[in-house]
Amino acid sequence: MTEVWDDQLRWYARAVRAMEGKEETDPTSWLFQANIHGTSSASDNPEWNNCPHGGWFFLPWHRAYILCFEEIVRHVIKDELNGPDDWALPYWNYTRVTNGDPNSPESQACRRLPIEFLTPDWPDGNGDNPLFLAVPDRDKDAATGHSIQWPEVNPHNAMQAPHFTGVTQFGSADTDSQLIHLNNGGTGQLEMQPHNLIHGFVGGVMSQMFSPRDPVFWLHHANIDRLWSAWRTNPDHQNPTDPDWLGFTHHFRNAQGNQVGFASQDLVDEHQLGYKYESLTEGVGLKPPERLVAMLAAGANPPPETVVATTGPTGLGTESVTVPLSPEPTARASALTEAASPETPTRAILAIDEVRADTPPGTNYRVYLGARPDHEEDLDPEGPYFIGHLHFFGAVGGNAHDHGHGSSGLSFKFDVTDHLTELRQLGRWDGEGIPPVVVTPAPLGAPPDAGPEARTRSVMPTVPSGSRPRIGNVSLITTEP
Repeated sequence: MTEVWDDQLRWYARAVRAMEGKEETDPTSWLFQANIHGTSSASDNPEWNNCPHGGWFFLPWHRAYILCFEEIVRHVIKDELNGPDDWALPYWNYTRVTNGDPNSPESQACRRLPIEFLTPDWPDGNGDNPLFLAVPDRDKDAATGHSIQWPEVNPHNAMQAPHFTGVTQFGSADTDSQLIHLNNGGTGQLEMQPHNLIHGFVGGVMSQMFSPRDPVFWLHHANIDRLWSAWRTNPDHQNPTDPDWLGFTHHFRNAQGNQVGFASQDLVDEHQLGYKYESLTEGVGLKPPERLVAMLAAGANPPPETVVATTGPTGLGTESVTVPLSPEPTARASALTEAASPETPTRAILAIDEVRADTPPGTNYRVYLGARPDHEEDLDPEGPYFIGHLHFFGAVGGNAHDHGHGSSGLSFKFDVTDHLTELRQLGRWDGEGIPPVVVTPAPLGAPPDAGPEARTRSVMPTVPSGSRPRIGNVSLITTEP
């Protein structure tokens, strides 16, 4: 490999190799640290399988998690490898944009896995680079240097969310006083995008709850942690003040292997924790064209009336799929039209349930309403038909040893009321019939070794055979606001 490695990542790789050589029962070992988040097999260790997703503890828990991990790695580098004593965990800034152009070659390079993660060799040409994971532990496309596209990582909506808690807010819609490992209905804006979509893009191990076994996990979460700090630079953005959040204690292991606890209230300021980020203004999102679609928490606003529904699963793959929607016989024919009228209080909700796969599909999917799948211009994520994304993080497999993670799949709800109103105003839906739902895999950027012309084109992802990504049910419903 001719590229020069970043010195921080070179020491990181050495530490990863040293930690991988320790027994799983050692709290400072690679597997013990990964198991805190999630295991690949059944375990009755109460310190393992504790990752909180879809709840308001997602950000403070992961901050304490990477803080302790960084301390362990620094200790290994200094005391076991005779390295520097000031090592710090790098962040993977896949949200960085150069010269205001998210499609520039430099911006796309930021959305590829760092070069240190793309080769099995160390800089001297010898193999056994622990930062590299081969297929199927990483998705083939990510592992060969393709980049995730900007619409999947742009954190603008999260960074502009005015509140930490609430539906479609920054942190979570769920405020349960107990730590919930996987709450399907509470995902906040930052956790949804870019967090979950990066997990889906890298694929393999990163698609599952034992994702910290992939060394890039920690750089990914360092960037998510940075974005939390960046969100807080707006004086109007406030963390929760509820005692249930402030006083909740998160337990981990330190560099000596001892158990330590952090209350959420002690995790809100990274400077008080002894670290700071290189930049809190770079890679914080670009404002997209005005779109009127909001993602709702699953379970919010139980629908009193089903307008349309599918029966049975819909398979997904490498091509666009039109999900056939049939009118519900008991629904009023005018229900959807009324929901799309600004003169009525009802809302139209697109619900997509039981999203899951047998093995990591290595791709995210884009959802459109009313688009024509054979018209490329309709499948623009900045156009009027785009609704949002589907991902499979936490929805792979579903075996008993997953401790319930993803066993019934994920649910997504999108408020499409204003979307339908806009389509009527644009003359793209006349209010009659059911607009089709189109689901298409999110395209990728070309790898760096592609020619100049090829680098300007997107490519479709590959989906491993046997993955079987699918949707269990789609429904278009109306509900009171």
